Amino acid sequence: MDYDIPTARGFVAYAPANVRAEFIRKVYNLFFVSILVTVGVGAFCAQPTVAPAMLGMLPALLIGGFLIGIIMAFARRTTGLNVLLFYLYSAIQGAILGPVLTLLNQAAPGVPTQAAVLTAVVFGGLSLYAIQSGKDFSFLGGLLFAGIIGLVVAGIVMWFVHSSLLHTLYAFLGVLIFSGYILYDTSQIMKRLGPEEAIAGAISLYLDLLNLFWFILQLLMELNNRRD
Repeated sequence: MDYDIPTARGFVAYAPANVRAEFIRKVYNLFFVSILVTVGVGAFCAQPTVAPAMLGMLPALLIGGFLIGIIMAFARRTTGLNVLLFYLYSAIQGAILGPVLTLLNQAAPGVPTQAAVLTAVVFGGLSLYAIQSGKDFSFLGGLLFAGIIGLVVAGIVMWFVHSSLLHTLYAFLGVLIFSGYILYDTSQIMKRLGPEEAIAGAISLYLDLLNLFWFILQLLMELNNRRD
C-alpha cells in the first residue's frame, strides 16, 4: 500500500489514453487471476478429506504467508518473480481460507457467504467510484496509516481484555480503514504508478480485498453471536 514515487512523467496518468487503458486492464487481470487462485485452492482445501490436514498445517501456512508477503513486498518490481510470489501468496491464503471458512460456516451457517457478498459489493462500489470520479484520495494516506497502528494496538489489547463490544468495534474500525484503503490504493494506481508497475497495483488491491473480507467476516460473526 506504499508506493515508490517515480518522476511525474513516469506516472501512468500522464501516458496516452491507450496506455492508461492497457495498464488498468493488466492490473485488474492480475488481480482477478489472484482471486481465482485463492478461490480454487480454497475450494480444494475445504474438501472433507483435505480440510483436517490443512487445519493441522495452519500455523505453518500463516508463517509461510507472512514470509512470502515480506519477500513479495521487496521483489514486487522484479519481473517474473513478483508475479510468481503474488500467486503463491494467493494460493497460501486460499489454503488458509478454505478449511477455516468451512469451520466458521458450521458454527454460523451462511455468515461466510454473506461476508463474501458484502465484500464484493463494497469493494466493487468503492473501486468503481474511485475510477469514475477520478478523485485523488492520497490525502487519506496518513489517516489510514494511523488507523492501521490503532488496529495493531487494539489487537494487542484484546489479547488481555475479552469484550464482545470491543471486538465488534475493532471489526467495524477495520472495515472502515480498508474501505478507505480501497479508495486510496485505486487512486494511487491511477495517479502514482508507472505503466510497468501493474503488479504493484494488483498486490495492493488484493491485500485490500483480503483484509476487508476478514474484518467484515469478524463483524458479522460478532453480530451473529450477539443475537444468539
